[in-house]
Amino acid sequence: MTATIVGEGPDRNAFEAEVARQRLDSAIRFVGPKPAREAFTFGRLMVVPSRAESLPYVVLEAAAAGLPLIATKVGGIPEILGPDTAGLIPQGDPAALAAAIGAALENPAAGANAALRLQARVRASFSAETMTAAVLAAYRETLDRRHG
Repeated sequence: MTATIVGEGPDRNAFEAEVARQRLDSAIRFVGPKPAREAFTFGRLMVVPSRAESLPYVVLEAAAAGLPLIATKVGGIPEILGPDTAGLIPQGDPAALAAAIGAALENPAAGANAALRLQARVRASFSAETMTAAVLAAYRETLDRRHG
């Protein structure tokens, strides 16, 4: 089993040093920042262990791509997952995160099924057209209340 870490951040050097210290170089690789579509090709499971978010596009993109997802229960992530929020992990709980990753790897069919449900939800509720219409409707409602 391997892990691919995509992205960049101030702690990357420390993470790479820890991987080397633990002699996990052959199992964990760091590939730096990549466009989402390219990054998704590196794995079979998307893990988003955020501590804070608004409405993260990477979660929307992974969902639209049908990639199984493990994420924390922060910001707008529960809104994206809708009725499937029970599987979200509390932020700052590495044991729960590790358990969820292990369970997903042991039962890929469950993750694939959840990914298909989420993909359909995202396509229906978070397309550019749907989100634009919702924002315009909110502006219209606000203007109507102000002038009505």
